[in-house]
Amino acid sequence: MKIKIVIGIVFVVGIFSWWAKSEAYLFGMKSWDNSIENIQRIEKEYKLDLPIVSFIFDPRGSHVEKLMSGLNSKLWEDKIYHISLSPNMFSAKEVAAGKFDKQYTQFFQDVKKNDLRVIFRTMHEMNGGRYPRSSNPYRFKKAWIHVRELSRKEWLQQDNILFDMSVNARDLPAKGGKPAQTATFIQCQQNLKEKLKCATFEDYYPGDNYVDLMGVTFYNRGKGNSNRRWGTPDQIVNAAWRKTLDRLKQFDKPIFVDEVGTTAVNYTWAYNFNKSLEVYANNSWLKNMRLLQLKDFLLRETRIAGAIYFNVDLSNGLKNRTLGELDRSVIDFASNKFYDKILDVYEAGQPNESNALYYLFNVKRVTLNKKTYLITSDYAKPVKDLYLFTTTYITGLAEQLNFLDETQKNWTLSKKYKRFDKADLDSIVDATRKFFE
Repeated sequence: MKIKIVIGIVFVVGIFSWWAKSEAYLFGMKSWDNSIENIQRIEKEYKLDLPIVSFIFDPRGSHVEKLMSGLNSKLWEDKIYHISLSPNMFSAKEVAAGKFDKQYTQFFQDVKKNDLRVIFRTMHEMNGGRYPRSSNPYRFKKAWIHVRELSRKEWLQQDNILFDMSVNARDLPAKGGKPAQTATFIQCQQNLKEKLKCATFEDYYPGDNYVDLMGVTFYNRGKGNSNRRWGTPDQIVNAAWRKTLDRLKQFDKPIFVDEVGTTAVNYTWAYNFNKSLEVYANNSWLKNMRLLQLKDFLLRETRIAGAIYFNVDLSNGLKNRTLGELDRSVIDFASNKFYDKILDVYEAGQPNESNALYYLFNVKRVTLNKKTYLITSDYAKPVKDLYLFTTTYITGLAEQLNFLDETQKNWTLSKKYKRFDKADLDSIVDATRKFFE
């Protein structure tokens, strides 16, 4: 039997600059131990629905492929995944020569196979001098372009993956161009760049066609492990001698905060381990105050499309003297610490359809029948209409699913649907069916 479906499809096409799409940021969190279970527990116990979840696949292994296959089924299909993948200790020259192709290719295949939306961060903080891929802009650009082209060979486009060029808030190239964790770093401030002949993150930029997001990492360190400066987000990323955020804006790309975190420890005199332990135990208000500053900063800086709070504390409440690590976590089941102002950051960064990330992925977040999915933007309105028609005129789940099956067989390309080809129409029915199953 031929079934006629009356669905009004209205398309409004507008051309906007990407920042007109970003009314507010999207907020996400790093999984403490790179596990799905950690995120599940956070969401369950604190009644959160994080729009972005972050993982760092370093080191890699077969467990990574298994984890990626479980993301949509265990964390649901309405999330964006922020994933960092570092090329071990390969230099940029080696990456460009294909030394890490096998791992990159496997990752790209997993993204495609599982139909994930991924903010992809690789070879991050190249403007520092700690990693082998850093301190050589020419070689870095070749490596970056090579990796981008690898993703296209695996049929990944912008609707699945956004390439995030993630810089350090400070330009710290290694002296002599020889990067290492123990290297001597050059403070490459803008007013000294010509004199010191040092590279800043601008020099590493491979071109507009190869970058979708500009990313940045910054932390508030205080007295978490040594004498460091305590600062607001503005003081850290827009210090007068750096102006990192203002410089990032010059690329006219959405900005993503790949890692942000703060210690809970600060006081006015010199660093003392016992004093730091005392402040950590008793002065939660310090971290809470800093979290509110972060929320205000993210709301005010509308070019920032999203942020990941680095919910990790390798120091275990300062008990482990781990080099460079702080008590960054805000929801920590190991130390039983919870800083409630993170909920303010979360509330301000909940999903909104005008966010630049959804726009770049070409999706809309659709909720029907208490289920939420990311639906291709052009399909969102037809899916809603088809769902409404089906639930209004067809009774019973089995009958509704049968109706959708019959609909898919009997689509006719009438004037109403001239924008779509048969494959599009099939995809609309497939997307609608998910809200019933």
